[in-house]
Amino acid sequence: MINITPVFASTNTKERTEENYLISSDIKITESNKNNILSTPAIDEKEKIYDFADLFTEEEEQKLYQKISQYIDSYQLDLALVTISQNNKSSPREYADDFYDYNNFGFNNTKDGLLFLIDMDNREIYMTTTGAAINMYNDYRINKALEQVYQYMTNQNYYQGVLQYIQIIGDYAKSGLPGKQDQKNLTTTICYSIIISLIITIIIMVILINKNKLVRKKTTAREYLNKDSVSMKNIGEILVSTNTVRHAINHSSSSGSSTHSGSSGRSHGGGGHRF
Repeated sequence: MINITPVFASTNTKERTEENYLISSDIKITESNKNNILSTPAIDEKEKIYDFADLFTEEEEQKLYQKISQYIDSYQLDLALVTISQNNKSSPREYADDFYDYNNFGFNNTKDGLLFLIDMDNREIYMTTTGAAINMYNDYRINKALEQVYQYMTNQNYYQGVLQYIQIIGDYAKSGLPGKQDQKNLTTTICYSIIISLIITIIIMVILINKNKLVRKKTTAREYLNKDSVSMKNIGEILVSTNTVRHAINHSSSSGSSTHSGSSGRSHGGGGHRF
């Protein structure tokens, strides 16, 4: 069991400097990630709730902290909640990854755990996963969790939304690693999408066919031809050169989790949803 001492000063930060970056010793500082480190708030990783956007009351923070502590103790995965009103990074994903990596979250050498970000600047919720949490929460589970939560954010019911999120990820962790059931659910979702698309296509075709019946049919090809409008020209094209465009593709683990590297060099899974 992990003993976590509750501290509810969630917006308190420490100052990072080039003399003291306040990061884990296993992270290599480079020219490419130095600014990422310095622009990431340095906090106490034991607090778990960092309500910079001031979305929760103190009582709500205390209740959320209890739920987060129960999740951590039950599944040995770290969990942090962050809210921001301004995002000084290039995206919610970058903010979530950097906040997790540069504040020493996660258990074991693999930094097992996840972080849930409510980005009020970009109106997006984002979930980043690390270590064992990447396999526990594959793309399907992440998408389903965010789909069930984002409407709470749209309705400004942030507290209930986070409670629902913790419940959902806890249920997934309790059921174990993704397996055939997740694949079956994904297949069912795809089948429903195909069926709905076919129905819409058939309706459109029926409407168009009925409209065509009102048009008088032509009986010969000559009726369609305007001789004065016909002009024949020979046009030739010469291939001068070719150009190939390359795009980076996220890797996917055997559990169906798309992964990417954060600025720290650590591997992350994750996903976001606008609200």
